[in-house]
Amino acid sequence: MSIVMKSSESVFPEFIGNQSALQQLSEDIAAGRFPHALLLEGPTGCGKRTLARLLAKAAVCDSEGQRPCGVCAACKKAENGSHPDITVIDEDARTLSVDTVRDLRESAFILPNEAAVRVVILCDAQKMSLGAQNALLKILEEPPRHLRFILTCENRAQLLATIRSRVTVVTLSGVEWDEARPLLHARLPQVDEETLEKAFAVSGGVIGQVLSGFEDDTLRRVLELAPRLCTALTAQNEWDFLALTAQLDKDKPAVTGVLSAMQLVFRDALTLRYGGCATLSTAPDVAKTLSARLSGARLMAMAEALEDLRQCQLRNMNQTLLLTRLCAVLRQAAVG
Repeated sequence: MSIVMKSSESVFPEFIGNQSALQQLSEDIAAGRFPHALLLEGPTGCGKRTLARLLAKAAVCDSEGQRPCGVCAACKKAENGSHPDITVIDEDARTLSVDTVRDLRESAFILPNEAAVRVVILCDAQKMSLGAQNALLKILEEPPRHLRFILTCENRAQLLATIRSRVTVVTLSGVEWDEARPLLHARLPQVDEETLEKAFAVSGGVIGQVLSGFEDDTLRRVLELAPRLCTALTAQNEWDFLALTAQLDKDKPAVTGVLSAMQLVFRDALTLRYGGCATLSTAPDVAKTLSARLSGARLMAMAEALEDLRQCQLRNMNQTLLLTRLCAVLRQAAVG
């Protein structure tokens, strides 16, 4: 089963956007149909951990009405991380070892202390080794009736097909600007409206990426570098483009944003080329110049090449290989 989350009236006030599937999950929880295993997938910063904790809180809530109620003792404990029936596995290690999952499996049949169910949140499930995934599979195949799993990952394809077949997948995506705007202004009062909206567009509507991008200055670098790369890409002298790409080799956090920002520029240029209005990119002047300089076919080829590169990055392509491919593929698309 797979649920794609879109926006509607809020079910969990603490969670912005992606509400229609939340409504379905809320109804399932109220009816006692909480899936034995959920997989929350989506880009970094989209709120997977936040949603996982909200769903865990709903699962242990004592209320007979809307869950989570937020006021019962169980909700209060879940809120401050002290509920004995909620276990969170969120390790900083590059991989989740088989020993971690084996320990989880050994404790799987321990009965709940206070709630009707126990909930295990396994963050970044894509970091599990093959052995760890196979160990988890044994629990998912015959789960205890009192145990619920909530896994998070960036893309379900990062997990074994046998695991994917035993979980209910909930896909989170970016939110709308109108939904995110109040929170972003509250959290980033020092950032002006125009810059904030540009950063939001580059981040694909992912609130967490906007917040972290301003915290570590990544978004400033993205907004500065992406238009320069687009301009250099179409110049006769390819050395400027290569020099700018070399900067990315030392700035891994900026790569995702740069690819997204460049794609928006070329999409806008393509729109302008055929008489439309540019609305997406953070560099409308660059898009206008490119629309006059390049044919529609070239602009389309470059937008498609950038999408392919973004997908390569989602599949965890080696950074050096990705940048090498960026240089070769984009230059070919630009000059033929």
